[in-house]
Amino acid sequence: MRHCFYRSIFVFIIACSSPDEVGLTPLEIATDTVMVDPGEEILFLNFGLWASDLSDDKKYLYNVNSQEYAIEKINLNTLTFEKRYPFEREGPNGVGNFLRTFALINNDSLFISFHQNEHLFNWQGEKLKSFDIIEMGKEQGQLAEGDKTYKTISLSQDGSQYASLIVNSENKNASFALIDHIAKTFHKIALPGMEKTKDYELTLKEGQGILTMGLGRYLSKEGGNVIVGTEVSNELYVLDNTSGELNHIAYNNQLTPNEKSGNYPTEFGDRVQYSNFHRKIMEDISFMNPVWDEKKQVYYRFSYQMKYDDNAKPKDGQLYTPTTGADVYLSVLDKDFKLIAESHLQSMDERPPFHFAKDGKLWFFENLEDEMGFVRMDITW
Repeated sequence: MRHCFYRSIFVFIIACSSPDEVGLTPLEIATDTVMVDPGEEILFLNFGLWASDLSDDKKYLYNVNSQEYAIEKINLNTLTFEKRYPFEREGPNGVGNFLRTFALINNDSLFISFHQNEHLFNWQGEKLKSFDIIEMGKEQGQLAEGDKTYKTISLSQDGSQYASLIVNSENKNASFALIDHIAKTFHKIALPGMEKTKDYELTLKEGQGILTMGLGRYLSKEGGNVIVGTEVSNELYVLDNTSGELNHIAYNNQLTPNEKSGNYPTEFGDRVQYSNFHRKIMEDISFMNPVWDEKKQVYYRFSYQMKYDDNAKPKDGQLYTPTTGADVYLSVLDKDFKLIAESHLQSMDERPPFHFAKDGKLWFFENLEDEMGFVRMDITW
């Protein structure tokens, strides 16, 4: 049996990139590193924990092992592996060929999406119920051909209510929907701010092959708020739990642009041109989703710009130019999403990995010689 360990804690001041800017607060950060004791289990780290979910109290991390069609339960309080929940690939309780998209509903059940259908399972791997969000929207005249669920999260403990981010594969438009599959209600809300992602979606056509690169959209529930956003802009949409409508949130970053800029062609027949424009888009600012710190009552939000060697080219057989690192920025937002602190994290030189806030610290996934580890930041300002 392996044991969790702690690396020494150190403290450093991260200065703002523009110290003369008025209103910026530098961040003081102390870090330590911990490792999960896996027992006899070999934990699945291939996706960097991006295919995982946290319990509401953040005591447990549930990590999808898509190779073995299982979910691994990690106790974050004791830093130990606790249990492995197997699922079937085929048959009446099958989860399909790719178990990756899932969300917790309550202590007894979870939500898994595959084959464009939504399914409720218990932790014994038994399928309890199935429904089709897209078909429900079409039946009520709110969705059209080409609409597909991009991300769905559960909003109720009984598994009846969901929020879904829907993207049309043909016109690239995005919308938000509130669904109650028991009451058969479907409420669609347009997301005009998310149309900006279309300007940065590149398609490479070679013979009969087509490859499309688009920027990420996200739907999450943090601090009791349902939040929608994109990598393109710092703009957010936050669900008003009373009215059922989305509030548009905007603020001004002082160290970075508020959004990507530039005009780019969207279709290419040449790999070199495709790669060059992909690089330009990634060198511009990108935004990640906010995560909520219950103890300090703030949201942490990362943004970053990828860095490249000026003379670098894609390696043989590869499409994208390798990166040399990233400039990473951290914004601290209050409960109303107002910017209260911002810093350039000069100690970070790559795109931030999977992360969440727990016990007043920001936790980052760290692969420690093929073991699950976390770097934890205690941030003050």
